[in-house]
Amino acid sequence: MRWLRRVAVGLIAAGVALGGVGCSSDDTAKQIAAMNKSNIQRLSNVYAAYQNGKGGSGPKDEADFKDFIRAYDPAKLSAMGIDPGDLDKAFTSERDGKPFKIKYAVPGGRGSVAPVVFEQDGAGGTKQVGFTGGTVEDVDDAKYKELWAGKGAAPAGGPPTGPNSSRPKGPPPGAPKGPQG
Repeated sequence: MRWLRRVAVGLIAAGVALGGVGCSSDDTAKQIAAMNKSNIQRLSNVYAAYQNGKGGSGPKDEADFKDFIRAYDPAKLSAMGIDPGDLDKAFTSERDGKPFKIKYAVPGGRGSVAPVVFEQDGAGGTKQVGFTGGTVEDVDDAKYKELWAGKGAAPAGGPPTGPNSSRPKGPPPGAPKGPQG
């Protein structure tokens, strides 16, 4: 009888542990989705993941970037809202309907904040710029040109802030590991 009680207690403990994993997984998926509400955030976060998984430098060109995304963990891509079978959609701004301009081979790594994804035309008199780490800032033409030229990166204290900035909480989703395989 004692062994039966131990088995029952063990099964109950395993059920509780597995139930907790499910909840944790659901919470993680919700957090990842919250940090990836737009294509510019998604690409900025995946760019950071590339830097973290490939020795600190961004992809060398669009083909390299797309190959990385296709090889990335499908569960993470799904949570981020990226369809690896339709990457052109992810590489297009929802605001102006045009493909993003992307700065390739930008150095960085864990904790770095660099402008890497740029809208072409923007909307409402501003253009969005996506920074590694998922921060997105609406900027005027002068600031846009500075950021594209590599002058005027994020403030020393961290990513851009202000009323037109989107500042997600926590680390970029999936950033530490790079492609799974």
